[in-house]
Amino acid sequence: MSKRTKDGIISALVFAFVAILSVYFIYGEIKWPTIIGLIIGGLISWYFIIPKINKLRRRDKL
Repeated sequence: MSKRTKDGIISALVFAFVAILSVYFIYGEIKWPTIIGLIIGGLISWYFIIPKINKLRRRDKL
């Protein structure tokens, strides 16, 4: 499994955990559309966006 895939899955799990805790303490119940949206957002951001930003940052330092 590539580093990008691992980072995407780990971030999605962390986003899900934090979202479940936050939503439960704020609303008193788990709102699944919010949780699923944050899981998808975490996966997309850490699989596609963050590696692109890091690549551009490394290129700018040279």
